[in-house]
Amino acid sequence: MSAATVLHTTLLFAVDTSQKDASRPNFIFILADDLGIGDLGCYGQAKIQTPNVDRLAADGMKFTNFYSGAAVCAPSRCTLMTGKHLGHATVRDNMQRAPKGAGEGQHAMQSGTVTVAQLLKRAGYATAIVGKWGLGMPEDHSSPLDFGFDHSYGYLCQGMAHTFYPPHLWRDDKQEPLAGNPPYYYGQKEPIPVSGADYSHDLMADDALAWVRGHKDSPFFLYLAFTIPHLSLQVPEDSLSEYRGRWPETPVTDSKHYANHSEPRAAYAAMITRMDRDIGRLMALLKHLQIDDNTLVMFASDNGAVFPLSGTDPEFFQSTAKLRGYKQDLYEGGIRTPMLARWPGHIQPGSTSDFIGAFWDILPTFCELTGVEAPSDIDGISIVPTLLGKTPQHEHEYLYWEYHAAGKAQAVRFGPWKAVRNKVSKEPDATPELYNLADDPGEMTNVAAEHPDVAAKAAAYMKAAHAPSWEPKWNF
Repeated sequence: MSAATVLHTTLLFAVDTSQKDASRPNFIFILADDLGIGDLGCYGQAKIQTPNVDRLAADGMKFTNFYSGAAVCAPSRCTLMTGKHLGHATVRDNMQRAPKGAGEGQHAMQSGTVTVAQLLKRAGYATAIVGKWGLGMPEDHSSPLDFGFDHSYGYLCQGMAHTFYPPHLWRDDKQEPLAGNPPYYYGQKEPIPVSGADYSHDLMADDALAWVRGHKDSPFFLYLAFTIPHLSLQVPEDSLSEYRGRWPETPVTDSKHYANHSEPRAAYAAMITRMDRDIGRLMALLKHLQIDDNTLVMFASDNGAVFPLSGTDPEFFQSTAKLRGYKQDLYEGGIRTPMLARWPGHIQPGSTSDFIGAFWDILPTFCELTGVEAPSDIDGISIVPTLLGKTPQHEHEYLYWEYHAAGKAQAVRFGPWKAVRNKVSKEPDATPELYNLADDPGEMTNVAAEHPDVAAKAAAYMKAAHAPSWEPKWNF
């Protein structure tokens, strides 16, 4: 560690030396799945109750210009783990390899990939992921245990996560049967049953709390990757009853890949509120264990709200907060995420930040807070100054995304400007669409013709950001 780093770390934590091991905070990163930025009360949601997540915002910092790593699941999680944007990431899109076992087969990360869990583990942290991994299987040497996690529990393959009543979950690279749940394999033609005996979210929430109890006396990193509110719409009756009858419903009776549901609006809201309840349980546990003040808790979503599908109703709930697009889009509705950060005694309660950041900033942030040297080839920057209300905060020259389905797409954000180029495979040199988010947050007016120099700058960023991938499908 350099002398400058030592000095910075010393100054950083001089504000609170009374806390046990205050220079080595615990980290909990909570990731929702397909949650829109408008699905939370603290971002304007009026129909769905999220009091505990809202309390994270009240007790900490709410970001207004933060972005997920991708418009879909697996690559977004890859950027979070590795600190690299999609032009450099080892996994750049969702991809199912030839499935083995019960329809499971998630594309692996490349050997030698460095993750935030590995870096923290080397620094003496206990590490766990509870929830959805989505970045490889044990037989591919790409499970959480292969990339720095001491403990994992939940889903490895995102295909299996399409049901909340799976026939098994994975515990530390071994399948743990859930005998009371119906059989299921990814891609089955018959509809998924709406219920079972063991609700996976509940099992994962309990496991996370138990793991925290067991590691309260040493620094830890918990990556809590909940699968709510991703389809299927499935939720136990005690939660569903909270919302039953509140709104008119159109039953889902013909879903091809997910569970049908007679009360889809109530189910969607109930799922989010159930997740919120368990976040409240976690926060209460931190206080009970007297480690609340030394734990940085962050909350985000892996991508934007899903487009209307199998009962989801993003227009009714205003899940995108009137931003354009949904999951699978590189417009704001597909990649702008809620981002909350709470750390009592360090982060100013009720604060708001307009810092323009993304998932690849988490790895260097955690590294700085622990005095660990971040890899030199990442795209992220530490946001510690923003979190602690310090200056100066280094800013990104630009943020970059790719999407490799439906003709391929690219997007960049720099300052108030946002550029999107769709159908890259057919028109690789086309002038990108250009939006001024300061004046047009809904990306309604393409101003590329009025600002050709800015559009050209965006195109240059897109070209510079994309490095050739080991997977040919992810090249332009």
